[in-house]
Amino acid sequence: MLTEVKDLRGFKIFDELDDQELGLIAKIAKTEELGKDAILTRAGKPAAQLYLVVRGSVTIMTPGPGDTEMRVDEVGPGQIVGWSTLTGPYIYTATTMTAEESTLIVIGGSKLREIFELNNHIGYRVLKGIGYIVARRMAAIEAKCVTEDGKS
Repeated sequence: MLTEVKDLRGFKIFDELDDQELGLIAKIAKTEELGKDAILTRAGKPAAQLYLVVRGSVTIMTPGPGDTEMRVDEVGPGQIVGWSTLTGPYIYTATTMTAEESTLIVIGGSKLREIFELNNHIGYRVLKGIGYIVARRMAAIEAKCVTEDGKS
């Protein structure tokens, strides 16, 4: 399904972009409906897609001790997963999967990086928004680790 500028407007990473700039991104985006437990990313695998949650929710898990995975966060509408597709070395750092039926906007990382190369100001503004997301995720991981260690 096609993605329109208005569909991208609700995501913090695009807050500083105007409609013309968002139009460039909308052209390379597609909207998908996915069922529960659909795997979006796998930790340690090449990062190829950026996922924006329109409806539903996505569980984020990071590698734990041994072969385990630790649930560190669950994100919903207005949030993103797969930001590793925008930052080298382009390897996913978490496994993500839909926690329920979800609507996601999917953007190919290489095409988005091409837009950034041709329009550096767009890349700069989007990566500022990614910084906010990274900080939020790190806080979620830290809180999870503290809770699991039995500390308050």
